Amino acid sequence: MVDMGTKPPSIAALLTFLLLSSPLCFGGTRINTLILGHPDTIRNLARIFDFEPLVTYESVIVRSGFFDKLEDNMKLIRLYFPRNYEKMKTFDLIILTSTEYNLFTVKQDKWMYDVIREGAGGINDGSMFSIVSPISTVWANSQCARAFPNDAPLVDTLNWRSASPYTIEINRDHPEPILTPFIPFDVEGELLGGAMGMVVHREGAHALAWQKGNYPTRTDLLANWEYENGRTITAGMFLGGGWVGFPGRESKNQYSLEIFMNMIFWMTKRPLIDDIEVFHRVKSSFDEYRSRLGILISLRDFIDKFGANTQKIQNEIDKLRGAYEVATDFYLDNAFVDSEMAIKDGLVLFPEAEDIARREKDAALMWVYIIEWLVASSTMFLSGFVLWTLMVKRRLYHEVEVTKLEEHI
Repeated sequence: MVDMGTKPPSIAALLTFLLLSSPLCFGGTRINTLILGHPDTIRNLARIFDFEPLVTYESVIVRSGFFDKLEDNMKLIRLYFPRNYEKMKTFDLIILTSTEYNLFTVKQDKWMYDVIREGAGGINDGSMFSIVSPISTVWANSQCARAFPNDAPLVDTLNWRSASPYTIEINRDHPEPILTPFIPFDVEGELLGGAMGMVVHREGAHALAWQKGNYPTRTDLLANWEYENGRTITAGMFLGGGWVGFPGRESKNQYSLEIFMNMIFWMTKRPLIDDIEVFHRVKSSFDEYRSRLGILISLRDFIDKFGANTQKIQNEIDKLRGAYEVATDFYLDNAFVDSEMAIKDGLVLFPEAEDIARREKDAALMWVYIIEWLVASSTMFLSGFVLWTLMVKRRLYHEVEVTKLEEHI
């Protein structure tokens, strides 16, 4: 990923953000996702989806402040936003994250609205994306905003942004088990911070969760509803961080990724997670598997640089990849118990593979150590010989003869 830093990078540097996609997997259908918005949030979501077998994605930066000129961002949107409605319909989920919505054309706005009406899922964050009126007001008046459960025109007239610490309360009366299964895992008690947008759910929508402490009264944080054939969610928080999905962070809520994925499952009409603990364990096992396999591959490449035969290691890597594909097949079919068993069977293979890799590494490096020892020893013996010959035995020493000129003097 490109480090955006504080200075807007060139258009070439940002190209690496534009079409991010996970590697292909085998088995069931996958969730094809279009991410539109802020490059920092795209980066956070990429950290989640790059290691999520169920999700493929493409992304387009829609935030002009990261470009030298507005025209640069407009050009990239024209290039990488779906060129026609047939391409738009290939996406199962649209994520609008801190999006500068006024950069979209009327046609692009309508395409997003229509694809949700026809059955795609959608989620937008920050309630209104920004407190800047050209962004929030354009969003409130857009066609696409009608498909989302937040009453955007009403929120646009309110003082709707707070930066005070808050806690989360899940709606225990929600008709669907999207967040309620996580209540026993103590995911509500953490004190969170950062700018949070007010969400006011429309009539017919439901509050999934509330934010408490940053507004005078309890306020919607997550709202959802079904809009014609589609399903959408509005989040007051920003996606990819905080309470919803942020891998590797220290947090009281260790189930943030699972919460985010259950929301995605609901929006894309997949079965919701039956066993939270199993799903949590299988995701952790996948992370461990990828990490150990990555180390093994790196070790193979390191040994290969010395010209050693790495076929034994490659055979082990192939077996491990095969076990990973079996576990992934189950995972793609939402058979998480079977996936956990398959990934555990694969993890059992690692000790032998790692032992073979260590032996091959030691064999490859043995000659390196021998050659280094010979070079060092030869240098030492040669230096000692020269020193003994010149300074001790003085075999090559000859006295200076007196010249005739010196005799005359």
